[in-house]
Amino acid sequence: MLHHLLKRVLEIDRERPILECDGAWTTAADLERLASRLASGLAAIGLEEGDRVALLLPNCLELVVCYLACFRMRLVTVPLDYQYHPLQVGYALGHSGASILVVDQERVAGLEEAGALKGVPRLVAVGGGSAAGGRRPFDSLLGAEREPTSEAPHDDSPAVMIYTSGTTSRPKGVVLSHGALATGVRKYLARVTLTPDDVALIVTSVSRPLALRCQVLPTLWAGGRVSLLRGFTVADFVAALRRPPAKTFLTLAPAGLGQLMASPDFRGCDFSYLRLCLAGGDRVPTKLLEAFERLTGVPVTEQCGSTETGPYAMNPPFGRKKPGSVGPPSHGVTVAVVDDRGVDVPTGTVGEIRVSGPGIMDGYWNESAMTRKTLRKGWVLTGDLGRYDEDGYLWFVGRSKDVIVRGGNKIAPLEVEAALSEHAAVLEVCVIGVPDPVSGEVPHGYVILQPGAEASPQELRAFVAGRLAEFMVPAEVHVISEMPSKGPGKIDRELLRMRAITAALIERVPFFKNASNDFLRDIIPRLDARVFAPGDVVVHEGDVGDEMYFLTKGQVAVLRGDPPEQLTVLPPGSFFGELAILRDAPRAATIRAVSDVEVYALRRDGVLQLAQNHTDFRQYLQAAALHYLGEHGMAAS
Repeated sequence: MLHHLLKRVLEIDRERPILECDGAWTTAADLERLASRLASGLAAIGLEEGDRVALLLPNCLELVVCYLACFRMRLVTVPLDYQYHPLQVGYALGHSGASILVVDQERVAGLEEAGALKGVPRLVAVGGGSAAGGRRPFDSLLGAEREPTSEAPHDDSPAVMIYTSGTTSRPKGVVLSHGALATGVRKYLARVTLTPDDVALIVTSVSRPLALRCQVLPTLWAGGRVSLLRGFTVADFVAALRRPPAKTFLTLAPAGLGQLMASPDFRGCDFSYLRLCLAGGDRVPTKLLEAFERLTGVPVTEQCGSTETGPYAMNPPFGRKKPGSVGPPSHGVTVAVVDDRGVDVPTGTVGEIRVSGPGIMDGYWNESAMTRKTLRKGWVLTGDLGRYDEDGYLWFVGRSKDVIVRGGNKIAPLEVEAALSEHAAVLEVCVIGVPDPVSGEVPHGYVILQPGAEASPQELRAFVAGRLAEFMVPAEVHVISEMPSKGPGKIDRELLRMRAITAALIERVPFFKNASNDFLRDIIPRLDARVFAPGDVVVHEGDVGDEMYFLTKGQVAVLRGDPPEQLTVLPPGSFFGELAILRDAPRAATIRAVSDVEVYALRRDGVLQLAQNHTDFRQYLQAAALHYLGEHGMAAS
């Protein structure tokens, strides 16, 4: 099926425009022709069945053409999230063993500087003009047209390898077969009845399963049309919505939906042709569901899924919905809610969600231990928590890893978020667990307010205190201007939690207060928090320079010689130990705690790697080292 994805629309009208990118439409015949020519070009450079083709592209014509060509050639597509940091890209390229990378020209320089492209045999740049630096332009890869093979790929042969987001750990390559993708599309269309008259507006990256499996593949297979946006902004989305043809099918993450509903321009759009709006990735606040339906006349259809399973539950798109639930299991999918022993729990009881069906993954690429842990006897252990109600509708409670345990009481962040969302001033909210010395963990709420609205953290805490058990009330509520995201409208909870854990570091050290999300993602998992009592020695003079330290609490004295002479006292916000690492020399002084001290330690290999990958960090360290040398009359080398 995948190698003949455009068959239906080609039979209807070959000259019909079916794919819009950057405001320009491509006909079915031209899209088929481009896919054929790219397949020829890939064969001409020696690629064979099973070779991996990595893609680092925003939503664009070339991205769709690459998918279609690889499906024809039985090549394995490795779509990488366009927001990936160069380190993540480099890891995925090496881990997947990609034979070629097709990349947008604007990302090439940054990838080369970070050394992320060293292991890729071939590099093809989109929008790059002429060949340069060992890379060739995309158009030069297009060969002669060739007839598509009539032989369908075997159902078990891998079609795509999609990497999970790896904020706090290395991303995993989820392998999906031709059979899993094709069957998933057919089952999806049995519930989401799309026709050639449908026009899907897609803002989510087609490198992610939500857009690929739930919009692009089903819409094209049904003979419909697809309008792609390179990225999400309210202005671009509204402009695309207003351009003909009228859009009938939207898919949005909850946060993106909230931003749109806050926009007067969006509220002024014509929704008379809209018939379906899907939401996935997180729970949609009830007031947002109600506001969208009042505005458009179309209820939001909530669904739930993962890279490993595809969509496994969905509120009936054109049937009875239960707002807040994710609906019954998807067509052809079996969803069990079980206890720690794998036994089904009674209706109304929260348990772990396990999924089985023809659309699940084959496993993780080159990760046999992780595959055995996640995939057991045909069931994917999702790590999601949920419960069934008496009508067989599934209610998503959250990720098991996100559950907050406060003094023995378990808190589902989504319940606290739902309570905060009821406040009229709240636009967007995320609740995470933060380590606490007394309770183990406490909930912290992060809130973005509606434009022009005002609400203090104290007011918001008091508001939810009247709606939740005492132990569920956030210990702190933070009003912020922007949520960190993994993609269009999807909150990066892991990064938010890491920021909270290291709040003292971020607030005390000037560099970190203004550091980019990419840098924080890289450094925070490497840090080790330590405490010292007054008089404790943190660093001994002459020791090997294997760590550097960021001082976030208390004061330390810098001592040298025997007997020791005090050179200076460092206040919170200082860092020390970088000189020994940068100069590859023993410690030049002893550091002793003057009061109760908290530091964050960063090992030598982490310092050097971060300095290599982040120019601003390297410059910051070098400036600090030169300042230290000048202060103490030492010669720079």
